[in-house]
Amino acid sequence: MDNYPAETVPNELSKGYFQWRCRRGMKELDFIMTRYLEASYASMSDQDKVQFNEFLQIQDMTLWSWLNGKVTPEDPETARLVKDICAAGYLKK
Repeated sequence: MDNYPAETVPNELSKGYFQWRCRRGMKELDFIMTRYLEASYASMSDQDKVQFNEFLQIQDMTLWSWLNGKVTPEDPETARLVKDICAAGYLKK
């Protein structure tokens, strides 16, 4: 995922925006993403918000394969985010 200077972070990356974006086509992903958002939003940097927004644009089946541990993302930043999401209470890795 790309590095963005803080001034390029869109203002719409509010908690409400993310709550809406965390609604997925799979109930399991709704649960996982919402739990992560609730646990992490307050401490997210602008860069973290941009990365999470990009993450939420990925197809559900790809996200599910990463989050259930069947596949590891090739990108190290994405792999770290997957680990953080799992550590928020869904899976312990």
